[in-house]
Amino acid sequence: MKSPEQRYLSQPVGQQLLRYYAARDAVRHATPLVPLKLRDIGRFFLVLGGHVQRRHHC
Repeated sequence: MKSPEQRYLSQPVGQQLLRYYAARDAVRHATPLVPLKLRDIGRFFLVLGGHVQRRHHC
């Protein structure tokens, strides 16, 4: 019986890449897109509420 590593190495490179990208995409689609800054979260909810974002110019 072959180990998982031996089976992986015996596969063509294209098949290895397809498996890698499928696993990566599964994680990316399962992870919510959340802003990293609290200020960005506040802006998001303001826009959801219909508030117009104003930009202050000097």
